[in-house]
Amino acid sequence: MSSKYNRTDGRYVEFLFRPIYEVNTAIAYGIGAITTPFMTLGAFQPGATISFGIAGVLAGGSYLYARKAKPLIQRQLKLKLNKKEFMDCQTLREINSLEARITNDKFVDPRHNFMGYGFEWGSEHANRIYQVMNMDSKLTDIKLPFFIRSLTNAHQHETEELGGKPFIHAVGDETEIKVVEDTYFGHTLISGNIGTGKTTLLRLLSLNAIHMGAKESSARFNVNEQQSNSKHDGKTKNNNKVIVVIDPKNDTDWKESIKQEMEHLGYGDRFFSVHPAAQSESCRIPLLKNFVRVSEIADRVAPLMGTSGGSKTFEDFAYEQITFVAAGMEYIGTPIRLTSIQKALSSGKIAFCEKVLRVFFERTLGQDYEIRLNMAEYMKKGVEPWQVMSEYYKARLSETNENAAILGIIQLIEHPSEHFIKMITSLRPVLTALTSKPMDDLFSPIDDPESEDERRIVDLDNLMEKGGCLYISLDSMTDNKTAGFLARLVMAEIAAVSGRRYNNNDKKASRVAVFLDEAHAALENNDSLLNLLAVGRASSIELYLATQTISDIAAKTDEPTANRVLGLCNNFISFRTTDPKTQEYVAAQFSKTAITKVQNQSASGASSSESIFSFNSMHGERSAKEMDESFPMGLMGDLPKLQYIARLADGRKLKMRLPIVINSKPEERAKWL
Repeated sequence: MSSKYNRTDGRYVEFLFRPIYEVNTAIAYGIGAITTPFMTLGAFQPGATISFGIAGVLAGGSYLYARKAKPLIQRQLKLKLNKKEFMDCQTLREINSLEARITNDKFVDPRHNFMGYGFEWGSEHANRIYQVMNMDSKLTDIKLPFFIRSLTNAHQHETEELGGKPFIHAVGDETEIKVVEDTYFGHTLISGNIGTGKTTLLRLLSLNAIHMGAKESSARFNVNEQQSNSKHDGKTKNNNKVIVVIDPKNDTDWKESIKQEMEHLGYGDRFFSVHPAAQSESCRIPLLKNFVRVSEIADRVAPLMGTSGGSKTFEDFAYEQITFVAAGMEYIGTPIRLTSIQKALSSGKIAFCEKVLRVFFERTLGQDYEIRLNMAEYMKKGVEPWQVMSEYYKARLSETNENAAILGIIQLIEHPSEHFIKMITSLRPVLTALTSKPMDDLFSPIDDPESEDERRIVDLDNLMEKGGCLYISLDSMTDNKTAGFLARLVMAEIAAVSGRRYNNNDKKASRVAVFLDEAHAALENNDSLLNLLAVGRASSIELYLATQTISDIAAKTDEPTANRVLGLCNNFISFRTTDPKTQEYVAAQFSKTAITKVQNQSASGASSSESIFSFNSMHGERSAKEMDESFPMGLMGDLPKLQYIARLADGRKLKMRLPIVINSKPEERAKWL
């Protein structure tokens, strides 16, 4: 398999892809073992004992060489063949030690979870990959035994379906790869072309997250008496896990796998889903409910307008007006909703501003404020009530009873209507998209105890404290722009909860795993998401972002922001990608390594000046080590589907193969329930 020297010796050369001579030797010994006893029959030969003894020795030799040939055959077979692998949920539960984690109080939980099958990429794999890359495109240099060749034809269709070059994964010996849970706390960025396996990986990671928090979740939701007695004592780490999925495509398999796993564990009622196309079955989310400062509301909504060209001026104006409206709503105790903001900035502006002013004057001057302002007399002259209150405030109360919210409302209502409409022209389509049917009902719900609507209203702050899963399908296939708006608003809401946790120094908060597909759409003009990447770990929030290429992030933001995202995600995973920028970044994650290059020289000649029989020849072989890319950049475009490269926060660089997780018994419940 290799030369007699070890890897530290400069003369070391490995030959894993040579012809497998051991097969021929094993076959020859095997034939000899079978025929030897028969050749001695009917002839004067030594006793049968000796014949069978010789046959036994030959059989032993055949077994020995067959054993040596087996790993070479397996490796060379994998150079040309690939296959899908399916993993049942029960197998994943066993790998993640789910039952022991929940039922055995003495179980020392290593907090490991399954990431796939693979190996840590090293210099030996780099040398092997260069050897294979030096072969022709069909790998005709690989001579498989005749009895194995039929297998290549049988699995050829599946290999072609997965695409790519199978030999990339064949250069290593794969095992189950487990990752310590803490590795993911530094956030994860996943890239890859469409249909290469990103969602399949996200599904696996979300199931892992459920398993990691299963014990605490079972106890918190009182799934059974045994678990309800196991309470968090405040001294140990809170391992409860909350799942938030933002899925632009509405992947049914992903959604159902999470729901079925939670039902298996006994708390399926804590699974909440939102889908604009299935309004009657969706829960409802008040998107602007959580904030630390009222200015955050404007910081979430105004950037949705975009800042291309000269629109920054319009965004700044919209930011100011939204702040005025939000401050006014907070002052009078009205819940801040997208629908109420939209109304206050359009047809209901005068009515809203007048309402805020009336509340202020009633609190400041008493219920008889209209008499003190002679409002009836002014109204007879055609003066609007808001004008009376506005002028009175500026003349009499601005110094003794100054109120920032009221100043903003006065500025809002006194702004010339024509100029106001012109300046919020870019904001109005955004608010219209977010408040039209069914968005108004789903994301700006009215919490009325007397309402007969049985759909649940899910407050993200409450969910992130109590636990469960929120699966948000954005339906981007039908309305990509609105889906992008919603993704940014949801991430901003999560950031607001993160800020509250951070300010309160909440060290025992539940961990929140946020899975965001098509993340580049949510990154556009979204400082909240960048802040989550920067400080989310401190507030027990871990992010899993999926996008197609690094260039997508740069296109939606800019080059420095894209680089910042890459720097803030301690884990980087890439499936097949044809984007040069992404390929270059992946290759840069692997340091250069020493590649052994063998040079062969041969020469022959004859010298007629000396003798017609004068002939000479020469053959030489030279091996040298040169520093080269450990993982050649071009291979990223050759990865088969469901295979990926990973650079983890723990320092490992992995070549991985991903199984497809299925649930063969979706109705089955955990046996300890």
